[in-house]
Amino acid sequence: MHVAHFTDTFYEINGVALTLQQQVHLAISTNRHYTLITCDDQNRPPEKGVTHFKPIGTYELPEYEQQKIFYPPLLEMLDYCHQQGFNHIHTATPGPIGLAALAIARFLRLPISGTYHTAIPQYVQILTGSGFMEELAWKFVLWYYDQMDLIYAPSQSTCDELVAKGISAEKIRVYPRGIDTQRFHPAKRNGFYTRWPAADRTAKLLYVGRVSKEKNLHLLAEAYRRLVRTGASATLAIVGEGPYLEEMQRETIDLPCIFTGRLDGEDLAEAYASSDVFVFPSTTDTFGNVVLEAQASGLPVIVSDQGGPAENLLPGETGLVVKADCADALYTAMADLVGDARRRHHMSMAARQYMESRSFETAFDKTWELFGMVNAQKKQAIA
Repeated sequence: MHVAHFTDTFYEINGVALTLQQQVHLAISTNRHYTLITCDDQNRPPEKGVTHFKPIGTYELPEYEQQKIFYPPLLEMLDYCHQQGFNHIHTATPGPIGLAALAIARFLRLPISGTYHTAIPQYVQILTGSGFMEELAWKFVLWYYDQMDLIYAPSQSTCDELVAKGISAEKIRVYPRGIDTQRFHPAKRNGFYTRWPAADRTAKLLYVGRVSKEKNLHLLAEAYRRLVRTGASATLAIVGEGPYLEEMQRETIDLPCIFTGRLDGEDLAEAYASSDVFVFPSTTDTFGNVVLEAQASGLPVIVSDQGGPAENLLPGETGLVVKADCADALYTAMADLVGDARRRHHMSMAARQYMESRSFETAFDKTWELFGMVNAQKKQAIA
């Protein structure tokens, strides 16, 4: 196979982009014919396994700061794909570059598969407050993914949602997701937070991800405020950037919170391992890669009962699943784990053991097999 993987997000800091970056590196190391195709307005240095096109236009989303939409040079991309001899197109996103992928697959008569990574309609509703805009987004998303020969869903809940919206279950596969279990490891615990004065408290609660409203961070702030008022010895660390950052800093200015900004590399791994509990209140994530990273680092996790993250822990063993959109439930779970060091220890050990079977290499091998299955089905249909 010679796979062209199109994406509207690659250089950003999010779970989709980080997964794609890992796939590029692993494909190179295993000698697979895999090319990531993307587009943005920066002068990027050449990168093996990645083909970067300059956009013919750019649009900045007013509702989502720092997020840009790039209009790709379709004919240039089409010519490139024809010259390279790709025999499978995969799309990671339904934006303009994803639309280019669909058009190219049709022009070249190639099989096309797509991953439904992001709950775009739900994000649209949260960011705009408009039910009409959410419904419009659903119409586009469903139309787009129904054009695929096969759809990859990151969780069973996402698969069920797409089926309920009218996509045929036969077109959907729940695909495997893995984690770099060497990069994220409990051994990297090193007192990372001692550089912040607030870190003298005992338990470290951690959130990693985009600091934005759709992640339900206002509920986390509310639950944490209640936890501090009860006298619990705990610090809340927020790792990431986003449009809600300044507002959240103002809301928690009287609380022992740490805002590290964006972290990557060893700093991120050490921040995970030097924490005690990971809290992820989002209800809109289709998977939640950070939940795997936290457990691989030896952290018990707290997630909501809506979305993909709830499928990526062992409830009661490696973490807790709480009622969605409920600050009280979030507070209770945080208080339980902060107040019980012995339980945290047992969950920490179980979380690391659980993640040792979820290596990124194993997941990518299975994903590659799915690419091959789509090609075989397309050939059979043509025959």
